[in-house]
Amino acid sequence: MAGAITHDKASQLRDAVDEALRAAPEVTDSARAAFARLVDVLESSDDAVVFPAEATISTSQAAALLGVSRMTVVRLVDRGEMRAETSAVHRRIPVAELARYQAVTQTRRRSAMAKLAGDVTEDTPADRVIETR
Repeated sequence: MAGAITHDKASQLRDAVDEALRAAPEVTDSARAAFARLVDVLESSDDAVVFPAEATISTSQAAALLGVSRMTVVRLVDRGEMRAETSAVHRRIPVAELARYQAVTQTRRRSAMAKLAGDVTEDTPADRVIETR
């Protein structure tokens, strides 16, 4: 996957950020980690979204970031799988909650893939490898 910046540019940016942060001892470790993570994301992905930790987003924005429909996000909130701040009409999802949901989902997917991979061995008959519902 191509990133928004090349590896060489990312290295230059890391060096420049490190140099600037060394000159600013008041910058916290979490801020330093955030800058480093941002460069990593820009290098590895051509698409990045940055929000303040306390920000909230609409169900439509959450759906776009997750790659699902708005109704799927509404159902996730209604089932309690994703926390949202609700009013009489609107649901606002904290971006920290969206990040938590993405991490949990990614862990669940990886676990399911590992289990699936473990179920298929060289001795598994071909007609058992591909099953339909």
